[in-house]
Amino acid sequence: MDPFTLATVASAGVNAIGKLLSGSSSSTIDKMQAQAYGVQADTAKTNAGILNTQADIAGMGVDFAASKERAALGKIAEIGRTTLASQRSYFAGNNLDPTFGSPLVVQAVTAGRIATDMDLTKAQFSIDAANAKTTEASLRGQAAGAESSALTAMIGQAGAMAKSSSDMMAGILGAGSAFLSAAGSLGKGGFSMPQLNLTSFGFNPIAGISGQ
Repeated sequence: MDPFTLATVASAGVNAIGKLLSGSSSSTIDKMQAQAYGVQADTAKTNAGILNTQADIAGMGVDFAASKERAALGKIAEIGRTTLASQRSYFAGNNLDPTFGSPLVVQAVTAGRIATDMDLTKAQFSIDAANAKTTEASLRGQAAGAESSALTAMIGQAGAMAKSSSDMMAGILGAGSAFLSAAGSLGKGGFSMPQLNLTSFGFNPIAGISGQ
């Protein structure tokens, strides 16, 4: 093999190896990127689950506030009835007419205070319920954002894996092209790729197969 042919073959080999290494390197980087996307997707999914759980708990705050309201209203009503009954009993015991004059005014004031306490309790329930609903909505929104991030990461992961395969294939095809190009150049000069003559080494493949 003359020096020119040897140099051409060596150059083709180096070129092919370079293309293979480049494709393999790019493919490896793409796989690492895909793994990173996978971690991001898993993290986002976990965050979404936590946020949805927190939203469920926040939503329960409405029911809790309602139960608290019912208990408070019941307690206020009971105290009110007891207070008014005690006032009427006191007035009757002192020969005072509960439907006239000061006794009536006292009872009216007491009833007014009871009504005010009930209104305040209902207002507090409305505030607590609104806060719970607002918190729940906020957490649901954050959970939706996390789920969207997970989907985006999964799409990125799929794209990176596809690019990894494409880069590896490009490296293989590039290496093959380099060899074919070198062979074509050598062929134009009347050179064909060397053939290995096994008989020159004292081995006959036909005899070897037939056992003769």
